[in-house]
Amino acid sequence: MGIKAIAKAKNDIATVKLLVKHPMSPGSIAGGKKPPKFITHLTAKAGSRLVYDMYPTSAVSKNPYIKFAYKGAKKGDVITVQWVDNTGASEKADIKLK
Repeated sequence: MGIKAIAKAKNDIATVKLLVKHPMSPGSIAGGKKPPKFITHLTAKAGSRLVYDMYPTSAVSKNPYIKFAYKGAKKGDVITVQWVDNTGASEKADIKLK
């Protein structure tokens, strides 16, 4: 798994593009015995400020692409992206605005 990002700041606005590597599996399909595994909460913080908050479901595709923007950003700021899935697994990444 992993989080890849492109994050840029221009004119006080940050644009963040994330590719979150995760299976996002709804579980058993057509009689299979595969347990569900999907992200249940994803956040992005600029310092202590919450700038993005998402509660995806198992209906979101594998390796989701997420794009968001927020005001009050400048080059060099660090955004912390973190997700947690329904199995308790989590991942965190710090992304520097360019």
